[in-house]
Amino acid sequence: MVSLVLSLLFGIGQVVAGVLLTRHGLLAGRWRRASIFLAMLFGVWFATSGLAELLVSGMEASRQLFGTPGHATFALWRGRADRMLVLVTGGALIAALLYPALVRVRWARRRAPPSRHLR
Repeated sequence: MVSLVLSLLFGIGQVVAGVLLTRHGLLAGRWRRASIFLAMLFGVWFATSGLAELLVSGMEASRQLFGTPGHATFALWRGRADRMLVLVTGGALIAALLYPALVRVRWARRRAPPSRHLR
C-alpha cells in the first residue's frame, strides 16, 4: 500500500510540474523560444503521464481497498491510459519536428513587405 501512495503522490507531482512548465511557456508568448517550446512539450507529457499514473494507481488502490474494479475493467482502462500516453508522445514529437518550420514561416512573414491591394 505504501508504494501505491507514493505512486499517487508521484502522479500529482508530475501533473503539477507539467502544468507549471506549460503555463510558463504560454505566458507572454514565450513559446517562440525553442528551449521554452521544448519545455512546454515536456510539460504536456509530464501532465499526461501524471494523469495516467493517477488513473492506474487510483484504480489499483481502489481494487485493493474495495475489490473493484475487476480485472477486465482495470486492463481496459490501463490500456487506454497507455494509448493516451503514446498519442501524446507522438504528438509532442511531431510538434517538435514542425517547430522549425513554424518559426521560419513567422520569420518570413515579418520580413515580407506589407502587401498593398490595387483598387
